[in-house]
Amino acid sequence: MKKRIKIKKIGLILLVLIIVIAITSTILYINIHGVNSKLKTKLNGKKEVTIDVLSAYKDSGIKATYDNKKISNIKTTGKVNTKKIGDYTITYIIKYKKITKKVSRVVKVIDKTNPVITLVGESIDIQQGNEYVDPGYKAEDNYDGDITDKVEVTNNIDINTIGTYEVNYKVVDSSNNEATTKRVVNVVAKPVTPTRAGVAVLNYHFFYNSAVESCSGGNNCIDINNFKTQLNYLRDNGYKTLTMTEFRDYMYGRIDVPAKSVLITIDDGGMGTGKQNGNYLVPILEEYKMHATLFLITGWWDISNYTGSKYLEIESHTNDMHNEGWCQGVTRGARMLCQTNDEVLVDLKKSIDIIGSKKAFCFPFYAYDDRTIELVKQAGFELAFIGGGYKANRNQDKWHVPRYQILKNTSLDTFSNYVS
Repeated sequence: MKKRIKIKKIGLILLVLIIVIAITSTILYINIHGVNSKLKTKLNGKKEVTIDVLSAYKDSGIKATYDNKKISNIKTTGKVNTKKIGDYTITYIIKYKKITKKVSRVVKVIDKTNPVITLVGESIDIQQGNEYVDPGYKAEDNYDGDITDKVEVTNNIDINTIGTYEVNYKVVDSSNNEATTKRVVNVVAKPVTPTRAGVAVLNYHFFYNSAVESCSGGNNCIDINNFKTQLNYLRDNGYKTLTMTEFRDYMYGRIDVPAKSVLITIDDGGMGTGKQNGNYLVPILEEYKMHATLFLITGWWDISNYTGSKYLEIESHTNDMHNEGWCQGVTRGARMLCQTNDEVLVDLKKSIDIIGSKKAFCFPFYAYDDRTIELVKQAGFELAFIGGGYKANRNQDKWHVPRYQILKNTSLDTFSNYVS
């Protein structure tokens, strides 16, 4: 009997506890819900925002009120890096009357701008049978930067058949934005050119004034008065002095040049060719308004001594491989002939970087072999010059361009025979 009474008391106590907990929870819920219901938030703008990479982002913020009273105690966390593609979260933390509420906005930074392909030149003509060499192109993207190496180039050119063809360029950036463009190439009939007809390429070395100084370069020294006499002959007889760009385009069949055309080249960068060693060359070229190309040994002389005139172009004569007697058992022992492939390519690349051009290369001492010809091609040069003593024409190999060497004792009659 006593046991039953005890059980009833325990049951009654548990029932009372349950009722108390229920009432307390209800009161708390009503109070909290009532407080929270008075706290209201509203994002300014969209909950998810998309912007283009590299554009400006200004956060729109959020409005918060409690019982229609504006709340200013709002903390914002998170940052948008507009320079980097990705999803960024901005979180607004509102605290009021011991209540904390968090609201978030997602900002998506994307790249939706197409890259741009820029062609060097537009439509070009090549003569039937001549190799097509792309004049060049560049691809740039607002996010990826220079993406020239990603450009896909395709063409349907048949160099043996006269007609109009297209070269197509396509590039896709890292966000899958695409750019395309095209170049028109016309294959035209090739004129019949005699084997030895063409352009006389003249090769000089050093310039001096014999009235006031001597020159240690032996037969390679040209008195400036003799040089002027030769230029007078060219001018008086209506000859055009070609730029290296014009000569290259002539050799590749892109342009024709007047029958009376010559290319003046100077090797090394020694006496009389620069501001630091006599400075005869450029003033004379500017006086006659005639063009020439200097093949500079870039590791020996500072290129700034030769720049500044539209009448003088600069191309490579190696950076530091113009050494005679370096190798045994090869032509004149020219250093380039016995250095390793890597050593040669490193030297050529350094020269190209200094000059900023690789239209043409000149072999030191006119010495070359099959291996060095291939290395010059690998370096990206479009022409290579040797000796030879006969005219250059577009039927010849582009890496064996012949030249006439102009020496101290070269007479005007001999000179006129070279160019005519």
